[in-house]
Amino acid sequence: MSLNIGKAALNNAQIALDLVGKNIAHANDPTYARQRLHISSTHDGNVVQRIEQAVNISLEHDLIRERGQLGYYEKQLDILSQIETSVNELTDADLSSALDSYYEALEQLSLSPHDVALRRTSLESAQKVVDVFQITASSLSELSRRVDREIGDHADVINNLIHRIGELNVEVARREGGVDDSPAVDIRDRRRELVSELSALMNITTTELSNGSILVQSDGRTLVFQGESRGVYLDRSEGYTRLRYESDNSYVEPSGGTLGGLIEAREEILGTKTAELDALAADFIWSSNKVHNTGRGLEGLTSFTSNTKVSPNFVDLPLDETVVNSISIGNAFKPVNGQVTFQVRNEVSGDTFEATVDVTLLGDDKTSLQDLSDQIDQIEHINSSVDHLGRLSLESENGYTFFVQEDTSNVTAYLGLNDLFSGNDAKSIEINEKVLDDPRLLAAGKSHNPGDNTNLAALLATREESLADGRTFSEHYEDFVSSVASSTGRIQALYDNQERILSDVQQRRDQFSGVNLDEEAASLLRFQQSYQAAAQYISVQNQLIELLFQAV
Repeated sequence: MSLNIGKAALNNAQIALDLVGKNIAHANDPTYARQRLHISSTHDGNVVQRIEQAVNISLEHDLIRERGQLGYYEKQLDILSQIETSVNELTDADLSSALDSYYEALEQLSLSPHDVALRRTSLESAQKVVDVFQITASSLSELSRRVDREIGDHADVINNLIHRIGELNVEVARREGGVDDSPAVDIRDRRRELVSELSALMNITTTELSNGSILVQSDGRTLVFQGESRGVYLDRSEGYTRLRYESDNSYVEPSGGTLGGLIEAREEILGTKTAELDALAADFIWSSNKVHNTGRGLEGLTSFTSNTKVSPNFVDLPLDETVVNSISIGNAFKPVNGQVTFQVRNEVSGDTFEATVDVTLLGDDKTSLQDLSDQIDQIEHINSSVDHLGRLSLESENGYTFFVQEDTSNVTAYLGLNDLFSGNDAKSIEINEKVLDDPRLLAAGKSHNPGDNTNLAALLATREESLADGRTFSEHYEDFVSSVASSTGRIQALYDNQERILSDVQQRRDQFSGVNLDEEAASLLRFQQSYQAAAQYISVQNQLIELLFQAV
């Protein structure tokens, strides 16, 4: 019996030494909980060994919550940083620089509006503006697709994690089923690590059940119960990726974790910035076309067809109620009550005359596309019709040219008559190919005088023209750029603050559950001495037994 006591003491010291070594090995593991050997005696004199972990449930729950919130801000910050890269502000390739070059080229052209080379330079500068709009829109669109793919990738990761947590639940319950059994500390450590990974992906809550397994939930939906796991699946029915819970088929819309950050970034941040860029492009197209459509190039027009296609069913309906083709600027802006004044010129005699058509959009008798065409067709030497695609087509008689001298109804910009730009957003914006191919068609003036620059002056003024929301185009652009920067700054501040919060919680958790190397070093010496004392005890007992045998 004396030898058994020594053997038990030796075994306890060995287990304690092993735990010290294990603790030291995991000193830098943020999810590891310090282990200690607890020894107690039963009423019949037996020794019970039990390995216990230093775990504070409240602190573990705090870590899960704060870790998810950090992941949420981290993804939003990452997306905003990429948006800043797409906008390229403060570089030679940004929209601001392209716009500056464009307006500078127009200003140079206004000094010599008859110079075809300067006209070409102005159009090349306009093309750079178009390119930057398109590149930025394409970059934002590609970023949105990457975010969409990353949201989809989360499904497999989440399902794998909750399945493994369910398996470990079963193992913990099996190992800890006996009253006197020690906790399945190694399995709990692995499970805690998986829960930590899951909490970084989405906001979750955990509840430990009586058998040692944990219940994992997200937004009230059960993900893991006992050994059963119910994951998420992909839904791309709306043209983009969304996740649904297997439990009730509801959409996964987490308020935390990287998944929550990605969803917020795609639907709010990216969606808002893309809409702002498109609105900026639409304002640029509309304000430029309103001016260009009411001007004249070095030569008058003999024919043109509108870019906007009015649905055949709407040709006889009021212009402000018509349905037009998807990329027409008419989807963003509508005509108003006003007049359109044409100037017709006899190119042989040089004689000119003006004719005005009314665009009535008040009261019950509103002007339709067909009405407008019929009025224009009454102007001498101009033929007008609506083709089978719903486009307004104008053509002058031989020897005559024309152009729109004034338009208070905006109907020419709405229909796309002699546009400088086409499209209705940053992705679809283009320069009128006819003007690009023949710079002489750039409407610099309002007369046949080659030195007339009045329309160029109006184009330059569009930069500071008040738009529908009261802002100028320059202010609109500055607001767009500053909104990206301010959003990034706000999320950066939230992320930095969340890092401090998580660090504080992690520090408090480490104080309770973490490994203190100084403490472990002291324990190592103490258990080594215990081991040596037990060994010495066995040696003395062995010597006593030998003396007893000799005496006998």
